[in-house]
Amino acid sequence: MNQYAISTPEGTRDRLFAATRMFRQNEKRIRDLFEARGYDEIITPSLEYYDVFTQAGSSIGQEKMYKLTDRNGRLLVLRPDNTTPIARVVTTKLNDDVLPLRLYYMQKVHRASSFHRGHSTEVMQAGAELLGARGMMADIDILTTAFAALAAVRGETFRIELSYAAIYKELIQSLNVDAETAERIRSNIENKSYAALGDELEPYQDREAYRALKAMPNLFGGSEVLDELASLTDNPGVLKAVAYLKNLIDAITNAGYGENVMIDLGLVQEIDYYTGLMFRGYMGGAGSPVLAGGRYDNLCAKFGRDIPATGFAIDIDALSESVDLKKKVIPQELVFCERSDLKGALNYINTNSELAELAPCDTEKEAMELAKKKGYRTLVIFRDGAVKEVEVQA
Repeated sequence: MNQYAISTPEGTRDRLFAATRMFRQNEKRIRDLFEARGYDEIITPSLEYYDVFTQAGSSIGQEKMYKLTDRNGRLLVLRPDNTTPIARVVTTKLNDDVLPLRLYYMQKVHRASSFHRGHSTEVMQAGAELLGARGMMADIDILTTAFAALAAVRGETFRIELSYAAIYKELIQSLNVDAETAERIRSNIENKSYAALGDELEPYQDREAYRALKAMPNLFGGSEVLDELASLTDNPGVLKAVAYLKNLIDAITNAGYGENVMIDLGLVQEIDYYTGLMFRGYMGGAGSPVLAGGRYDNLCAKFGRDIPATGFAIDIDALSESVDLKKKVIPQELVFCERSDLKGALNYINTNSELAELAPCDTEKEAMELAKKKGYRTLVIFRDGAVKEVEVQA
């Protein structure tokens, strides 16, 4: 038997029954939350021109994109990211709309993963984008929307970790190293590779940024880590970012979310994409982040319109896996009818207060056997205009 005819491609899966119900429930909770906060849904094509992402300077390498060609030979990709197509739409089709714009999406991204990494290549994302607003209140707006979205699924059992793009950028710029060295340092900070980071920074021990960069993987916790960073550097850009994060945390704490927020200055992923606040969201039961976001003020300008922007995306698959699956709700009544009594049976199903479904059976005996197998409580029989209820005996 051909194995490719009976299995799914690497990184994809079939989602069955309870998992699907939980997935749809979480999707609905998040959608309702977005719309209650004034966000309008946008849907972009699953296929985009490859040039959309190269023009945007996407941090997603071309080796992670699924490619194909249209009938004219132009290179297309399955959408690897949702934010870039939205920036394309905003800058080309929404020029007359009053800023700021609040947009949300519920759609998949497709990214090839490294062989045997076990990561999904098809991910359903729910995301919110606030375009045309800058400053702390805009960051608080999108951040509290992220809080509310996670809370809609799991109450208060979530954590958001904050960082700021300028901290690493200012420190590495003052170190005056080439791009390859800067990337190795960034990667070592991200992966908390302490020994490798120390070796990489050793030639720069006489530089002012040395101590702060070396400490970044360990700067995780409450606002006290911001004080520790400030004690390690006099860099004006870094100190400005520290002050910003302190004020932001104060505002969030006063709003009642202090227990849900931490600082992680080792958060340096996609550092070229983000321009300010960066954050990641976690929930108990999920082994990886379920949410990622931040400020990306330079993206829309690459499509011809300079608009500040901030937003986040939720991995609904990972979020749903972190939630205990609810027991299936089984209809309590199975309704059997002769064809001449179909109208009455359907009316009963549509109006009955208890869950009921129609028996796909031609005889009462078959319907009773099905009711026993499926665990129905009652078999409701419509025959010759009369209705009879029969208790199902296991």
